[in-house]
Amino acid sequence: MWSWIMDNASGLSAVGTFLTLLVWLFYAQLLLYSFQRQRRSRLLINQAYGNDTSSICLLSNMSHEPVYIQLLLITLSTSQGETTCSITDIDRSRGEQPDLKDGSVTRQGPLNSGCSMTTGSFNDLILQAARENSVTNIDNDDLTTLGLQSIRMTAIINYGPDGNSIGFERDFLIQGEAANGDDLKIRPQSVSTMRLKNRRSRKRMARWIEAMN
Repeated sequence: MWSWIMDNASGLSAVGTFLTLLVWLFYAQLLLYSFQRQRRSRLLINQAYGNDTSSICLLSNMSHEPVYIQLLLITLSTSQGETTCSITDIDRSRGEQPDLKDGSVTRQGPLNSGCSMTTGSFNDLILQAARENSVTNIDNDDLTTLGLQSIRMTAIINYGPDGNSIGFERDFLIQGEAANGDDLKIRPQSVSTMRLKNRRSRKRMARWIEAMN
């Protein structure tokens, strides 16, 4: 056995070197994956506190580092088409003057890792967009008059030292009709929040940022 090992020492050494290289490549791949995972931003758009339009839209930062909420938008889909509105700031359609000292004038700002923020009820967000886009009149508080079919919540954030803008969105379906003064039923259409990463989505996001700034 020993003589066989000595006779084939060069070949065995090459095999050992190759196997060692495979092990190092495996660990390097694990380290690269872990680093990329830490650098990848992740924002969740969720529904909380019910399953109707009085429920809350919740943003959760699941990234490794804090993010900065740059823009929040809502797209209303009706039988008449789609309309998109920024809801980054609070509703000013009724001319109400907010208290500038309490910091509640905008939904823009930093969000720490592992933290969540409420953007308000879907009812308020939808009505804000409808009023600012003249889909409904200023005094209307009834969503049933809008003929809603679905809505899309979009969040654009800045993440990392380079400050690149990254978008996330999630669709919600409006179900049934409200009766006896109840709120409309609403539920997420997709299982998870989608990241805007293809070229078309990035161009659409760039147009939004340019239009809102």
